[in-house]
Amino acid sequence: MESEKPKFSNLSILVLCCSILFAVLSCARADHPSFSAVPTQTESPPQTPANEQPESEEAQTPPQEVESEDIEEPTDNVSIGVEPSLRGISETKVRIGIIKTADVFSDVEIGVEARISRITTEEEDGNREIEIVEVIDDGGDPEMTLQAVKTMADQDIFAIVLASISADKAVTDYLAEQNIPFFGWGFLEGFCSPNKWGFSFNGCLNGQTLGISGAFLDDGALRATKIFYGRQPTLTLVTTSDDAGNAMESLVQSVWGESLLEVIKIPPTQESGIAESILEETKNVDSDILWLSIGLGKTLQAKAQLISSFSGMVLDDVTYLPGILREYEISKGLEGGYVLSQFPPQEEYREASTLIATDLENINGPLIYSQAISLGYWSADFLIHTLTEIGEELDTRSFFNTTNIQGTVYDPDIAGGPCALMTALVHQDPSGGVALLQVRGGVFRPVVDFSCPERYWEN
Repeated sequence: MESEKPKFSNLSILVLCCSILFAVLSCARADHPSFSAVPTQTESPPQTPANEQPESEEAQTPPQEVESEDIEEPTDNVSIGVEPSLRGISETKVRIGIIKTADVFSDVEIGVEARISRITTEEEDGNREIEIVEVIDDGGDPEMTLQAVKTMADQDIFAIVLASISADKAVTDYLAEQNIPFFGWGFLEGFCSPNKWGFSFNGCLNGQTLGISGAFLDDGALRATKIFYGRQPTLTLVTTSDDAGNAMESLVQSVWGESLLEVIKIPPTQESGIAESILEETKNVDSDILWLSIGLGKTLQAKAQLISSFSGMVLDDVTYLPGILREYEISKGLEGGYVLSQFPPQEEYREASTLIATDLENINGPLIYSQAISLGYWSADFLIHTLTEIGEELDTRSFFNTTNIQGTVYDPDIAGGPCALMTALVHQDPSGGVALLQVRGGVFRPVVDFSCPERYWEN
């Protein structure tokens, strides 16, 4: 049963979530908790009851008189300091929960249900059944999100699909402390190192701004627009004059270099005259692209006027929301503009779209699926991949060992589907998948199909 809560509908909530498609949240740096670091591999200590502390390292040291060749060396990689637990696991079933912010990800569970429905088909015969124990709406409130994960932790579940805009560090740290894997969209800090329990089908989107050593730089937007122009275009970036905007500017500067001609900052409190302010500051700048990264509300307010007045491409990173063009005034305001998407667009009608549509039909789902359904679907697909890789010996320790120590490649291998990821690197790198669409005739039309960068980790 989904918990009852007062309903609210506020564009600011959608802005908070959707404005981070290609932007990154500015997160305070903090001391990293030891539970999320990869522990030093040692010999497996004797198992101890949950309410007792394991023996100290000194107590486990063999007596001096024992010859070194008599000391048994570790024979595998599973001795990693994670207690093996069968929480939420049986021989035939894995129990999961879903936590969502309903105003933004209203039907994410439909995507999860559609994907797990395929387990019962002949194609995936032998996989454990996945049971959704509970779906909780956190209302976009961090305190409610933390309470929701604590509720889930008490309900014998193995993993969580986390589709929340309010799952802050306290929430994801708690999940890591409890050794509960969570799957979702990697805009949250908790999907990035040092947390090793968050798994996003599009990777960690904050790696660069969090200063993670070796983090891959996401050049998806440049790749998509460069293909369109046939050359490297020039760019004017419009973002917000706050920490998130500063992070966005830093990221875009790293990718675009000298092709970034101008950065315009809009105060987060500015509610009117946004298009006029942008046009005033761009009148002496001759760039190919005007990229709006200012959130959904401000984008909807300004984009129509900018499309009619700016000579180049007016691009944003938030308005690919299936269903948004049903509103005539919104559709009219976005007509002719461009938008980037990190989700494989269903308008491409490639194999990935067909697969989701088929699985939705299995559960009598909708014909047109939302971004939230797509999020739930691919999150569940990533979860099922990890369970398949581990096989019969599934517990929390084997999960951690397979995903973070040995590493496995998550590769849907479907035309138009998510990009392949190495699970051992998923906490530092984004997948880099991106599509470019234009609103023409009141519908989203693909300009550059969803594509992935070179699989750098295979080189």
